[in-house]
Amino acid sequence: MDRLKGRIAVVTGAASGIGLAIAEAFAMERMRVVMTDLNNDAVVAAAFSLRGTGAEVEAVELDVRDSDAVDRLAQRVVDRYGALHVAVNNAGIVNRGNSWELSLEEWHRVLDVNLWGTIHGVRAFVPRILASGAGGHVVNIASMAAVLPRPRLGPYTVAKHGVLGLSDVLRAELDATGAPVGVSVVMPGRIRSGMNPIGSVDPMTVATNVIDAIRTGRDYVFTDDHSADAVEHRLKAILKARADVRP
Repeated sequence: MDRLKGRIAVVTGAASGIGLAIAEAFAMERMRVVMTDLNNDAVVAAAFSLRGTGAEVEAVELDVRDSDAVDRLAQRVVDRYGALHVAVNNAGIVNRGNSWELSLEEWHRVLDVNLWGTIHGVRAFVPRILASGAGGHVVNIASMAAVLPRPRLGPYTVAKHGVLGLSDVLRAELDATGAPVGVSVVMPGRIRSGMNPIGSVDPMTVATNVIDAIRTGRDYVFTDDHSADAVEHRLKAILKARADVRP
């Protein structure tokens, strides 16, 4: 998907952090961007600031846990702009604690946003991208937790593994139909954001990688080399276990 100028994009969780950086990067490419977030005041303020730079952006309050609301948002975008080309499923939260000690409510809170929110986005946005008939791209924001589990991050790790799997399945399904729609799954590391204020990587680094992934069709997008050795060790352990299969 080489041409981005004039394309219509939706970004969830766009009031701050990675989502805001992606919306800013899209605006710099002269895309038209619908920024959504559960925090209405914050996303309205962010969109107002971007419009001051000449960007064509719109702010919409959205709870990605509500499948009907996500579907209404997707239709609203098509009704207003006539198409949808790029969807970024970014909204996410995190909690911490031992997996057996976290309450079911705490498990649901993270899974409902991070995994089900992405599922709702896929179900609402992909049919509209396909119906637009001009090609497009889906960007699902996962995490290094999708490939490297961390203790005390059970719900977050489960959700992000799910986002990785969903992205792979979606890509295979679109490929099987011959649809000109790409799918990238992004696995940021230590990014400075509201969830990780001590991170060392600027969110705009993620946004720059997202732009490149859409243009060049990158399936898996790593934005830094944090924990590279640990990820490689896990992969090698999996491959070794596969080779050790005994009848």
